[in-house]
Amino acid sequence: MPDITVARQAIFPTTLWSFDLTFLQQHFPLWLNAAGQWRAAQPQAAGGSMRQGWNSAATLFEQPVFAPLHEAAQACFGQALQEMQLPGAVRFRMEAWLEVHERGCFNMPHMHANRLLSGCFYLQVPQQAGPLLFRDPRPAVALGQVAGRGANGGGLTGCAACCTRSTSSARKTAVAPTSA
Repeated sequence: MPDITVARQAIFPTTLWSFDLTFLQQHFPLWLNAAGQWRAAQPQAAGGSMRQGWNSAATLFEQPVFAPLHEAAQACFGQALQEMQLPGAVRFRMEAWLEVHERGCFNMPHMHANRLLSGCFYLQVPQQAGPLLFRDPRPAVALGQVAGRGANGGGLTGCAACCTRSTSSARKTAVAPTSA
């Protein structure tokens, strides 16, 4: 695996990490095809914070076709967890799911309970799509938000803060990994 470039932003009590995973773009057509097949086989959304779209069960990393993304996400989350200077050895497990955001789809503001980090990785984002927004999870600043840079295929963004995806004017395909 090549070296992964990372950018850090201290915008909340925790850091926001952005990892450049453009080296995975060669897999995008295969992953988009797999996403379409998965959705066709299981047309009922798994549920959660998304409205007016489709998401899979949290078994993405059990699919062999997504092994390169799983390996890269483990490296990224491992680096972030080490930078958090947690005591002892950093061991973690990951889960991930697919989301397909149709026109008008959005995610409600949400937290991933019992998770140290959450992230998102976009396979496909049209130019007119709404931005990825990060909200400070502290109750006193519940209405504050920071727009992330436009991840358009190839960027994994992870943080310990709450994230939401704004209303979309076109289809987006995303992977949402978390770690415990």
